[in-house]
Amino acid sequence: MKALVVPGYGTPGTFTVEDLPIPEPGPGQLQVRVAAASLNPADLLMTAGTVREMVPLDFPFVPGTDVAGTVTKIGPGTRGFEVGEEVFGFGAPPSFAAGVGIPAVTSGALAEYATFQAGPFLAKRPPKLSVVTAAALPSTGMTGLAVLERGRFQPGETVLVIGAPGGIGSVVVPLLAAQCVVLATGTGPDRDYVRGLGATEVIDHRGIDLIEEVRRRHPGGIDAVVNLALTGEAVIDATRTLRPGGRLLSTTPGTPAHPAVTTVMGTTDLRPGTMDTLAAHVLDGILPEPATTTHPLSDAARALEDLAQQHTRGKLVVIVDPAATR
Repeated sequence: MKALVVPGYGTPGTFTVEDLPIPEPGPGQLQVRVAAASLNPADLLMTAGTVREMVPLDFPFVPGTDVAGTVTKIGPGTRGFEVGEEVFGFGAPPSFAAGVGIPAVTSGALAEYATFQAGPFLAKRPPKLSVVTAAALPSTGMTGLAVLERGRFQPGETVLVIGAPGGIGSVVVPLLAAQCVVLATGTGPDRDYVRGLGATEVIDHRGIDLIEEVRRRHPGGIDAVVNLALTGEAVIDATRTLRPGGRLLSTTPGTPAHPAVTTVMGTTDLRPGTMDTLAAHVLDGILPEPATTTHPLSDAARALEDLAQQHTRGKLVVIVDPAATR
């Protein structure tokens, strides 16, 4: 099979598409013919070695955690799935799964075939849910739902979403907008996109101090901040927008400790049926179809470079089997 291969810790420019043996499913696993796989910042953090203490990788390594495809083999003792079924979901390198304590191992989704652990991180894809949308949903959707659950947002609250145009923002903003007043960041053409997701107020923060602008517009403070982009001490600075008793939820790795800040990892907040819930939200119109940019598998390394170097709207999706996405 063809797969994107990472030879060692480094940048996407060192990754190449090569021939590898097709992985066989172990106990409790499925082999999936991959139709599409979406990219996430975690792919870059892992392959760059940024989180190697927590997630050490074995090389050669095949990246990719979010998948849509067809079950082609079933491992011993695996229940709940059949060969030929269309599935979508999430898997992580064995070291990540072991470190976080989740049953969601994969051999790597950026390949023509991959193995995935059967369980709550994998679900059957409804026929009306497109392959590309299904591949784009898992990581961002899990994290978005976890933010909503951990935030315990109340009707009428004012919430600032920082990094709203990205993949997680495309889930968080519409779900928040159903009950809250949503302020969101968005620059240039992203302003209309974020407003279309349901934001009441969009702040173009180019050339201004975002935190001071929010304080100017809302001098009494806002109820909550959802941070999807800031890192380091900038996260703590964002707490200056909060009213007394307000809270900040952050999804970025390495968020500093602070009494008002809660770090959210969607994979640790997963509940049975989460994937089915995400699919239903899209099919019911509660969540819009995510904005996606697609690349062929042969261009997967450049897609990861784009993710690393460019501002992206929504999700980048690698089409592994073009025939399956038509």
